[in-house]
Amino acid sequence: MDTMTWRPIARAAMLGAAWLLAGCGGGGGGSDGADGMQTAQAAAAGACGSTGCAPLRLTIQGTTLLDPQGRAVRLRGVNVDGIDAQDAAIIAGQFNMNTIRLRITYSKDTRADTPSGFRDDYLQQIDGWVAAARSRGLWMVLEMRGSDAFTTHPDFYDIRKTGPCDPKVELVRCPNFGYYRKTWRFLAERFRGTDYIAGYGLLAEPSADKTGAANPVATLVSFQRALMDEISRVDRRTPFFIGPNYNYDTMEYRLDDYFIAAYAGRVVYAVNFLVPKEWINHGTWTLPCLPTGDCKPTYPFADPVDGYGSLLAGADPAAQPEKVFNEQRVKPGNYQKTLSKGFIPWYLQWALDFRDRHQVPLYVDQFGASTEALGQLAYEGDLIDFFEDRGLHWTRWSYNAAGPDSGGRTLLPPNYAAIRFYTELASRWESPR
Repeated sequence: MDTMTWRPIARAAMLGAAWLLAGCGGGGGGSDGADGMQTAQAAAAGACGSTGCAPLRLTIQGTTLLDPQGRAVRLRGVNVDGIDAQDAAIIAGQFNMNTIRLRITYSKDTRADTPSGFRDDYLQQIDGWVAAARSRGLWMVLEMRGSDAFTTHPDFYDIRKTGPCDPKVELVRCPNFGYYRKTWRFLAERFRGTDYIAGYGLLAEPSADKTGAANPVATLVSFQRALMDEISRVDRRTPFFIGPNYNYDTMEYRLDDYFIAAYAGRVVYAVNFLVPKEWINHGTWTLPCLPTGDCKPTYPFADPVDGYGSLLAGADPAAQPEKVFNEQRVKPGNYQKTLSKGFIPWYLQWALDFRDRHQVPLYVDQFGASTEALGQLAYEGDLIDFFEDRGLHWTRWSYNAAGPDSGGRTLLPPNYAAIRFYTELASRWESPR
């Protein structure tokens, strides 16, 4: 591993330099101390909206995103699990990125019987994160993520479930759609006048397919449409970021049902690239160790002479290819194919075809591998080359997320090689602000 010394921009310079933002909602500062609190409060109150002028927003023209000056802009960034002024300065400065996918967690640990549906202290954290990103001109995808207890429950997606919870169920555990809709309306009202909100990510990695619904696609689309309708009652400008079932699975994009024509020109469609799971998480694979005893393969393997058809072998027209893929990909000879460069366009073909058929922007919301994965940076480099070549927006997983599968996938010490890679990558594009 490269052991270069990590030297982020000096904290004094980050916090002391004033950045004047364009637009009525512009403001400086971070989330530290009294100044940060004032900035957070201003962001939450929607300073621009209070004066009647429009906040800085992206607009959509076919497959292209336009900045407030009408110029084409590419979203490049990272997922964050909270952010402060120093994080924002590193992301915008050292990595020359312009976007964060800001995870907002909707679970029993963050919910409460309040106007927002969140605990007050958690809402204050969200305000601080938004203020920190706004101070550096970072576009924010506000991405709500629910616990599995909610996102796999039929009541969560049932737009008829708007009444109070069953008395036997605690409010914080209630998967009722009406409570989720209330929370989204609150967030839209809170941030509709705040600059640099790239869009509302209605639900990260939806799983209506796990609810037992007879038609999970229709169930998810009606859920997304109902949230869009509710948010649009208070905010008609901010884009939406949505994706299909099976955790934003690429193969689900074979279905045109996910295109919501009523909101054409206001939706960015998301897809995941978190394959192969075992390798990106821990650098391992499901196959037996090699004769040498090596249980960790190295990216890349050669592109297969026989193509990628074996990854969908046996799938009939009525079968769900994503399920067939997950059964076939772990077999000897197939796993190596998922670690070849040619796998990238093959795997994203359904999402790209959907983009081209419906002329919508396409966004890879999560990708990246652990430092335990041999060939990690070659893998991430090939992905980014492909995204750039095909005009895709992207946010790497992750900048700072914690958890058993995330520590080796951050851009924090001691992952120095990854930090250096993205620092050097920053020079490839002009400053996005």
